[in-house]
Amino acid sequence: MKALKEKLQGFLRRLYWWLTGLFVLALGYAFFGRGYLRPWQQQLDLVAFAAIVAWAAVNAALIYRRHFRFRDLQLENVDAMEGEEFEQFCVYLLKRNGFKHLQTTKASGDQGIDIIGVKKKKQVGFQCKRYTGQVGNKAVQEAWSGQAFYKLDEAMVLTNSEFTDAAKELAEQLGVTLIDRPRLKRLMRRLPS
Repeated sequence: MKALKEKLQGFLRRLYWWLTGLFVLALGYAFFGRGYLRPWQQQLDLVAFAAIVAWAAVNAALIYRRHFRFRDLQLENVDAMEGEEFEQFCVYLLKRNGFKHLQTTKASGDQGIDIIGVKKKKQVGFQCKRYTGQVGNKAVQEAWSGQAFYKLDEAMVLTNSEFTDAAKELAEQLGVTLIDRPRLKRLMRRLPS
């Protein structure tokens, strides 16, 4: 399933760049070529107009999806997300809450850190856990070891759930910040509505 998704994304990316090339040609024709190609001007005007409109519509849709994808999102929607979608949501949420230079680590072998971002000149690593039960010590240990591996200033575990008492105690000992359901809800106040 993942391989099919990657192939589809690759195809769509190539299709987008073909459309961008067509857009550049259409603009070139509109600004410079109309006078030279008078015999085909009527047909080329239509093709150029269609290419420009298609490119503008696709980019408007991409911008809307990027900036308003998680608009008016409720915690119940977050609870229903898959792991990868939850990570993408966390990136968007962190960006809305002042983090910059956000990047996700590779899906497997991430060394306990899913997202790395910068805020107030500190590099922070995030372990994202979308759970239905309580999050335990393992997530805290992974974030702490990921902090050392990536040489980060801070480590945080972000979840849509709650943490066990043992995880809270361990996080305090190791200096790992925990973002539980109530804190996540507060962060979500910065989502567009």
